Amino acid sequence: MSTVFRLTRTLRPASSFHRLATRPTMSGNLTSRDLDTLEEALRILRQGASSNGGQFPRFYRTSGHMASANMNMKLLWGVIGLNCGIWGYAFYVKQQAAQGYQKPAVQFWQNMTLNLNDALNGRPWQAITSVFTHQDPWHLICNMLSTYYFGRMLAMTPGIGPGHLLTLIIGSGLSGSAGYLYFRSQKAKKAIGGRDWNRSLGFSGAVMGIGAVAACMYPTRQMMIYGILPVPMWALISGYFVYDGIYLNSAETRVAHSGHMGGLAFGLVYYFARLRGVRL
Repeated sequence: MSTVFRLTRTLRPASSFHRLATRPTMSGNLTSRDLDTLEEALRILRQGASSNGGQFPRFYRTSGHMASANMNMKLLWGVIGLNCGIWGYAFYVKQQAAQGYQKPAVQFWQNMTLNLNDALNGRPWQAITSVFTHQDPWHLICNMLSTYYFGRMLAMTPGIGPGHLLTLIIGSGLSGSAGYLYFRSQKAKKAIGGRDWNRSLGFSGAVMGIGAVAACMYPTRQMMIYGILPVPMWALISGYFVYDGIYLNSAETRVAHSGHMGGLAFGLVYYFARLRGVRL
């Protein structure tokens, strides 16, 4: 993803546990006010736990959704931390290579980036390791901000648990890798010798999958592109799909558009096959 997304900040209502507790069933299509209220409730409940010997209030222990939302956010931060940690190691081996010690860098790029020939000939794990790998810090920042804002919507949605979120992340990442490999295989057929030298990396496929589900659940939720232009979720994700389609076969692009489209496709399939109509 090459654009930093920001959620519009809405006025948060005063926390009311009574209002949350008296809504035993909530549709997956929450409003912006609902999402902010749930996040505020989580914050207050955590503060209560820190002043109560680490024990959450009884309301929290008996609220399946609040517990699930808390676990979802921990998972989300864990995924972000994993991406940042791998980027840190990539930066380290790059500096080592610049000083003449190249073996760690060679091993890293052979195992943590996706190449058609490598993946089909002894390194199939590249399909998942490359998902969490970044080289350019701006690429990392954009993907992680997008992951947080899109992921937060799903983390606060009743009926979506850590299992759903993890399946969506891993599935979208692998689907993005599959889309990229298929596209490169078609290109390799036309190349001399059939050897493909291109490599792919990044969390963008997973971001597109998460974004696709968020757009399906919250189509009218406003996002701010560069903090200036408000765009509804459905238009934002649709725009990226059109953009990727237009530049899919461009010889000048350095973006793995096929990977983006693969991740988005998984998100749509997962939403309609598994998450449509989720309830608390």
